[in-house]
Amino acid sequence: MNELPSDAIRVVTYEELDRYLEAFADGRLNLLILLGRQGIGKTERVKSVLNLADADENAGTVEAEPALYIAGYTSPFALYRRLWECRDVPVVIDDLDRLYAQPDCIRLLKQLCNSNSVKQISWFSRAADQQNGLPQTFDTCSTVALIGNTWRTLSADVRALEDRAILLHFEPSNRELHAATETWFDDGDVYRFIGSVLSDVSQLSIRHYLKGRALRQAGFTDWQATLLNMLLVDPSLARVARLQVDGSFEKEEERVKQFVYETGRSRATYFRLKRQLRRNGNDSE
Repeated sequence: MNELPSDAIRVVTYEELDRYLEAFADGRLNLLILLGRQGIGKTERVKSVLNLADADENAGTVEAEPALYIAGYTSPFALYRRLWECRDVPVVIDDLDRLYAQPDCIRLLKQLCNSNSVKQISWFSRAADQQNGLPQTFDTCSTVALIGNTWRTLSADVRALEDRAILLHFEPSNRELHAATETWFDDGDVYRFIGSVLSDVSQLSIRHYLKGRALRQAGFTDWQATLLNMLLVDPSLARVARLQVDGSFEKEEERVKQFVYETGRSRATYFRLKRQLRRNGNDSE
């Protein structure tokens, strides 16, 4: 099921999120679960606070001081091996959603996420003895952060993780995400353009900025129109916005006629939507 637990903490600003991440980095939180939709920079924020190196997602895992970062798919035994190799350092497991289908991974996490300061991790299989001399049981003091998009209470083991964790649901507004992006994004043209239509975007994503920059740097003169197609859910509003940046129309009357021709909607609708874009653009400044 995708419903959040009743005690999930709703976090709406990056500053507030950083407070929890810093508490985890300092060892004050034993188990932190961070949930939120894609494209809001959850992973990047965790890496920044923990001073983690960039992950090689093709390799699946990256060991970096002061934490172990595990990204993407990992088999249960590979997870066990990495936990043994990196005992006692904080553990960050990204893409929690892929682990739900692996009961053995969930069982390992249940051991790792025990509320005791010292956790006993076990793998009762001959594989532990046969591969690299791994023990069947070891102790670790690792704290754990789990990152995912959704939460699904599929089993008693998952419920146990839920009960022990500080569970954050991160849902920044478009304006909050836009303001946070300004601190690192290096393309002012794309940044200002997205800001001009911010109030009309249903769900803003960091990927919108990156795609806009890629299109502009690749020399696409219509990058604004293409980006608007990604940003605006209302097709009529998107069409009005694209007409404003289309250099092939010299006069406003030409834009109006094109809008009516393409959408079948009225002149009055065109000007109403244009006023909406202007109003929202001014509000975002």
